[in-house]
Amino acid sequence: MAELSPLDAELLAQDLPALARADVVSSVFSGQRGQLEYRVAGDQNNPAVLMLHGLGSSSAGYRAQFAGLSRDFYVIAWNAPGFGGSSPIPGQNADIDDYANALEGLLLALGIRRLAALVGSSWGSVVALAFARRYPTLMGSLVLSAPNAARGHIVGEARDSELNAWLGMADVDILVSRSAIASRLVTPHTPALIRQLVERLRDGMTTDGWRQAIRSLFTVYTPEIVPEVRCPIAVLSGTLDQVAPYRDHAERLLAAAPWATSQLFEGYGHILKLEAPSKFNAIVREIAA
Repeated sequence: MAELSPLDAELLAQDLPALARADVVSSVFSGQRGQLEYRVAGDQNNPAVLMLHGLGSSSAGYRAQFAGLSRDFYVIAWNAPGFGGSSPIPGQNADIDDYANALEGLLLALGIRRLAALVGSSWGSVVALAFARRYPTLMGSLVLSAPNAARGHIVGEARDSELNAWLGMADVDILVSRSAIASRLVTPHTPALIRQLVERLRDGMTTDGWRQAIRSLFTVYTPEIVPEVRCPIAVLSGTLDQVAPYRDHAERLLAAAPWATSQLFEGYGHILKLEAPSKFNAIVREIAA
């Protein structure tokens, strides 16, 4: 991937839709009410496609999907509870189903009765699977990009040790090189424009939201719940993904859900929505249709 195609360059050059806020009724929020930030593009009468970001990201990571899919779909991307200006889930601990419940509240607030596709990237894939299991009647299809098997199968001292190690690094005030982080998320040959966008993905993070999301990863093991999801599933994997390597994550999901389709992105890393946006969009478009 030495250079961008003209189409990919055009998709990545588009401006993001402005942030909006929805008043959401959900049992996960204090007083049963909270606010969730989101971005939206397209005609609300079109089929809805909703995008869920990863641990170190926000709705801003889906600029190429807003640009490429909004002619035919109503494209929404949220800032998960505790990210950006979205209301946090009270307390330190949050179960993965808490995020699924908050997402259902957002759909109700936006008047969306069914999703043509729910797209989850990395940690967002974990939330997407939890939602699809819990609210099957709202689901048309599921796209899991750079999916995460999560850590709910780890128990005892091993769980405590790994969780504490993750939490110890989850602080937005810790000075880290964004370039070094981007180098782990993408490949050495990734074009400069994509690297710049990847380096800015952390802008919507908060320490508390980050830590809550990490804890939620330890409440579920996605290969155990994916067999309960019966809508069409597409699993997207970069062959050079260092964060969620295919063998440790996507392969386990596919073994547990043999009806799912596997889409390999040869030579790409963890941020497929930005690294290969036109291919990513074509897969979403096909399964959503």
